Amino acid sequence: MPLSEKVRVEIFIPDLPEPMYSRLVEELGDEMTFAFGGCTTIQGSGKYLEDEGSILPDRVNLLFTDVPLRWEADRLAIERYANILRGIVADALLKEESVLIALYPVSHAR
Repeated sequence: MPLSEKVRVEIFIPDLPEPMYSRLVEELGDEMTFAFGGCTTIQGSGKYLEDEGSILPDRVNLLFTDVPLRWEADRLAIERYANILRGIVADALLKEESVLIALYPVSHAR
């Protein structure tokens, strides 16, 4: 069975009550769907460790899509896209420091 190489893009955005967070999730989801044909959003929970040592609950939205790029051959385009996403998130959430953008190679079975 042949494999199709892709790059997975994941964006972890805190699930907070301020409207800018839900608006960012919607806008990024729409952009990723338009650009790549689809996007999945998962709402979930996790935990994080405060500087003082307390473990706190953490609600998060995970957006992900698979981009038709090759990890090695398209590295520059992948890095540019990651930087664009980081800029969009930074502009939308001026005070937020805990947005994770992860990119990594995946293979789809055909």
